[in-house]
Amino acid sequence: MSLNGIINKGVRIYHTVKFLKLSQVFYQLKYRIATVKSLKPLVAPLHNKHLAFKVETPQVASATNDATFNFLNLQVVFNNNIDWDYQGNGKLWNYNLQYFNYLQQHDLPNHTKQAWLKQIGGWLKDGHLKPEPYPVSLRVMNTIRFITNQKQVEPVIIDDLFAQLSYLNHNLEYHILGNHLLENAFALFMGAHFFNMDTWRQKAKAVLYSELKEQILNDGAHFELSPMYHQIILFRVLELADWYSNADGNDTVFLTFIKTTAANMLGWLKNITFSNGDIPHFNDSADGIAYNSSQLFEFAQQLGIKPVTQLKLAGSGYRKYQFNNYECIIDVGAVGPTYQPGHSHSDALSFVLYNNSLPVIVDTGTSTYQIGDKRNHERSTNAHNTVEIEGTNQSEVWGGFRVGRRAEVTIIKDTANELTAVHNGYQKKFAANHQRNFNFAGDLIQIEDNISGSANLVCKALFHFHPNCNVQIQGNDKVLIDNIATMAFSGATRLEMQHYEMADGYNKYLPAICLAVSFNNDLKSIIAFTSI
Repeated sequence: MSLNGIINKGVRIYHTVKFLKLSQVFYQLKYRIATVKSLKPLVAPLHNKHLAFKVETPQVASATNDATFNFLNLQVVFNNNIDWDYQGNGKLWNYNLQYFNYLQQHDLPNHTKQAWLKQIGGWLKDGHLKPEPYPVSLRVMNTIRFITNQKQVEPVIIDDLFAQLSYLNHNLEYHILGNHLLENAFALFMGAHFFNMDTWRQKAKAVLYSELKEQILNDGAHFELSPMYHQIILFRVLELADWYSNADGNDTVFLTFIKTTAANMLGWLKNITFSNGDIPHFNDSADGIAYNSSQLFEFAQQLGIKPVTQLKLAGSGYRKYQFNNYECIIDVGAVGPTYQPGHSHSDALSFVLYNNSLPVIVDTGTSTYQIGDKRNHERSTNAHNTVEIEGTNQSEVWGGFRVGRRAEVTIIKDTANELTAVHNGYQKKFAANHQRNFNFAGDLIQIEDNISGSANLVCKALFHFHPNCNVQIQGNDKVLIDNIATMAFSGATRLEMQHYEMADGYNKYLPAICLAVSFNNDLKSIIAFTSI
């Protein structure tokens, strides 16, 4: 690597690390020094309390009795010789194997589920599989749910469950924080009640109080600003409200806090969900991972928890405009949270557009967490419906889950029909700012882009169309989206159709068209919907 390369890498690392909390640095060093390579065998207390789950989770088939597993649209057949550390499909696939969500499948025999729990317990204890707090958290919650519905469970499974919770108690992910620490706390709190461990209970409750207060924003959004992760965390909050409502001696103040948090999160989800039930795939979001919005609304209804309807989109930085035949959701939020932006994309001032409940302009989506070209592209500015300057990113996304310098967004105007915002992500490199104005009027959307500062920059406004859209360029300044709308451009120097792959879930793609509109400093785009 050249000297300039070394310097640039050092600067990038500096601008990444400077946002971390001191506690993250401390625990990162602590856990690196005191690495846990195997699970310490323990004997569980003689008496445990089965929890009462009133609402059954929706069934998702991902495993068969012959040890065939299907996660993230990738299947592996182990032929009853399961490699619990299998990395052939990447770390996230292996994590899904370790989560044991399939314990809730009715079509898997109970003896098979218990056999697999014993197997993975053995692997953890003999060092074949290193324990990690995140998959441990999800597995213990699934295991407790499973045990609750069984008349008899082999004692070694109970002992291994206790050992994993004991490990988790000493290895909460303070170095990562965010949704990881919340999952740890949900699991430890559930385990504390199962084994009647008061020290675990108090510790987990304190974390849940502090983290939910910090991580749930003033409009009810989860602060990692991924609609998918919002659904994941909302499910955990609802699940906690379910079983804790039936727990002996529950803390009514804490339970009220949990239900209030759930109601606020439901309110945000209702606001961000399209009328057909879809969520916009901003940041790291995909279908088929979390329970969808309709399932979560049904879960909440069974618990008697209603969405807070008076909450408006605010702190999350998302805005939604809904008219007679279209819905448009815009991202004018920051990269966040500052100290854990791992699921953020370089997508300031991007938007997603639906017409008559069908997707028209969409986010490219997320298909992988594997570090490489695909992950880099899906997080890039080029993969979003915003303006790219000189082929570079607004925010410095790198390394799969890292962000160095990041664009700061300022909202200038925010009314019922108009939104104007500006970001400075190109200021350092090109001495340029990007301002975008959206104006909504009946069947028309007008978008004005202005690049202030340097002249003679190569600017491109990008519009990613859903695969079902038939898009045609007409002349030098117009595009026809068959039976949906026309797009007219003022200030464009070139219109070009480009092929891209839309993520249709993890590791699954659909071919589609992106319109790249080149311009100098100013571009006006008018979307006029066709009346049918």
